[in-house]
Amino acid sequence: MSNTLNVAPALKNPGQLYPFSTEVFVEPTEVFGEAVCFAPARLEGTALGAGETVKLHGSLAAEAVRHCARCLCEVRVPIRVDVDETFAREADPDEPDRYPFEGSELDLTDCVHDNLVLELPIRVVCSEDCKGLCPVCGINRNLDSCTCLEGGVANPFSALKAMVENDEEV
Repeated sequence: MSNTLNVAPALKNPGQLYPFSTEVFVEPTEVFGEAVCFAPARLEGTALGAGETVKLHGSLAAEAVRHCARCLCEVRVPIRVDVDETFAREADPDEPDRYPFEGSELDLTDCVHDNLVLELPIRVVCSEDCKGLCPVCGINRNLDSCTCLEGGVANPFSALKAMVENDEEV
């Protein structure tokens, strides 16, 4: 699997659209303080050569592996995003959103990575009715039960509330 796309035909015939379909390997990365792994991404669309630039337009599909915010179990998150990116032979400080390329090969690694990370949800849950972990013993309450919370949860701010009610200095 190669993370490059040969765009020689698009560069030789500017103004013509060239369809493409390729699979791109995406390195695991840290996002929102969490390690995220991706299945190989599928990028399909068209390449348009325009002088010293190549414009890619299409769709990107992949799957990210995240962890549930409540119970920490693995969750597979499907990602689908429309891609509209420009690659340029020379870096231009006025156009920071362009990806550089040399020759007739586009390295899709950064482009695909950036688009996938921007589409990731900040928080993922395995299901809306996930019970999460017990705050006392740490057991996954979706898989087992415990008796830690049967007597009710002690409010960690109850001592502070008592001080406020007694008009004590906090």
